[in-house]
Amino acid sequence: MSDTELQERIWTALDAHPVYMVSLIAEDGLKTRPMSGHIDREHHRLLFITHRHTGIIGAALRSPSVSIAISHEDRNFYAAIACTASEVPSRDLLRQIWTPMASAWFPNGPDDPDATLLALTPVSAEIWEGPSSSVLVAFKLATAKILGRTPDLGVNATIDMR
Repeated sequence: MSDTELQERIWTALDAHPVYMVSLIAEDGLKTRPMSGHIDREHHRLLFITHRHTGIIGAALRSPSVSIAISHEDRNFYAAIACTASEVPSRDLLRQIWTPMASAWFPNGPDDPDATLLALTPVSAEIWEGPSSSVLVAFKLATAKILGRTPDLGVNATIDMR
């Protein structure tokens, strides 16, 4: 499978479930939190509405590594995506991607001065994808054992996301 095909699978998976586990290295260690994102394929990034005062913006900009983890157990698809971080100070873009969920965190709406956009731009990704049928997995494991081979349980690849 080509890098382009694998990239497309990652973008499709990101689009299917827009809440991701975002990890970064902060002053007091590794921090991971679930965040709801918006895919901006035109600019090759994911956008997150967040608070300026929580420190996620500053921590992400200072972190040597920011990553997104996605997991789709029903499809046996997993990915860890390394990203660069930036702040996008655009009220127009913030208004465009505003959601009712964001209103729960920002009762003053998209004009709340504490609301800002965190952009994560994928750089590379490692994916794991295998058969989603447990019967097929069991068959492949049994066949490999009988034949004395390593089971073929799918794809594990590291790809460039740029």
